[in-house]
Amino acid sequence: MTRSCLIELTDRIHRIEYCGMHVDLVRTSNGTVRIGSMPDIAKFLTEHGFREETVVVPDWEVSLAGDNRTGEEFILWQAQIRGGVLKEYVGQEFNINQVNSHLERIFPYFFDEKCLSIVRKKWLRNWFSPNIADPCYSHGDVQICCDNGNITIYEGGSTVYDRKQFDSYESPDDKIESLLTSIPRDGVHRDCLEVLPIGCGNGVSGTVANTIVRFGEYVIWIDPCGYPAHTLARHNIHWDDITHFLFTHNHEDHVQGFTACMYRARMTGRKLNLLVADNVFKVLIDLYTPLFPDLKDHINMLPLLPGNPLQLGSLQIDSRWNHHILPYGTLGLRISAGGRSFGYSGDTKYDETINRILKRKELTAEWFATCDLVFHEIEFDNAKSVHTHWKQVESLQQNISGKVLGYHTPFLENSPFPLAQEGVLYVLDGAWN
Repeated sequence: MTRSCLIELTDRIHRIEYCGMHVDLVRTSNGTVRIGSMPDIAKFLTEHGFREETVVVPDWEVSLAGDNRTGEEFILWQAQIRGGVLKEYVGQEFNINQVNSHLERIFPYFFDEKCLSIVRKKWLRNWFSPNIADPCYSHGDVQICCDNGNITIYEGGSTVYDRKQFDSYESPDDKIESLLTSIPRDGVHRDCLEVLPIGCGNGVSGTVANTIVRFGEYVIWIDPCGYPAHTLARHNIHWDDITHFLFTHNHEDHVQGFTACMYRARMTGRKLNLLVADNVFKVLIDLYTPLFPDLKDHINMLPLLPGNPLQLGSLQIDSRWNHHILPYGTLGLRISAGGRSFGYSGDTKYDETINRILKRKELTAEWFATCDLVFHEIEFDNAKSVHTHWKQVESLQQNISGKVLGYHTPFLENSPFPLAQEGVLYVLDGAWN
């Protein structure tokens, strides 16, 4: 990921900007107040050394870069994992309830102590404190007002921040359309299976995990990230050349790009060809219909049914239910074409001891036995993580003939296990080994 830009608007107000989106940070006697959100905001705050105590939730808006609500899940994950402060979320009742409801559907789920089953935690109340501005909310000398589409912050009776003063809002859409004109279209028919990781990080570091798979006329983007046009352009890929969008599950670092892609589909009149499991799709509908009341009108949904292959021409997609921390399920993938096969673990806790207890054959190394190349999520620091520890991935590699590369982790130059490299094209042809 390229660095975001930090702009000083006044001695008390800073703006973090990235790909046409921004948030403002206001210093008050009660700590820092953040106005709005954006994809990867948790990373950007860390990048520039900010920690906010209060978050103001504006009306939900979307552009070709993304929306101004995505980002909060990993704000809370960082607080939960690293320890943080209870954040005061302030806004009109409708907006606060929407954010709270969204987070309730995703954030509180985790493994039990033995990592065998999913349990629901009471974490949200530890980190999310809802406060209604009707139209104002007061905390000590600081008053935050959300009225008539504007956000104003007062301290000691004086105006500290007026959004309208600093926010002559320009949608990033025009600049993105201009960017797209500079990217050549690619209509080349692929005779070999091609795999291009364009992000191998996770929710707290690097560009989030996502990958392009090509064969024939099909271009499948697995787990599109935020800022889709810019991310693809860095790899000389035109957004409109993506034929299918595949989402493995509903965690934020795997659905960041959904709202921007939906918005693009609505703008162009070209339906979003969505490859997704029914359980995952239902959650997408529930979470994003408030932003897109016509959501179903802009989607052509092709269901992924674990255990039942999906055929796209001569390309075949097999899927499985993973062992991870969402009750709606997360998918692992096996994509086959041209006599070759690519495996994609998705988020899963691969652990041979756990597998012996669960007795689910699709979770064993055998599921990837036919794959020439496998991208497997990998965790280096914590063997008890909800993700797969690298020693388990090492064991997986010893049990299959295909090449395994780690992803969904910060890139380590001297990693003890080989990692998929962002921007490197893996061509599964006759010369592959």
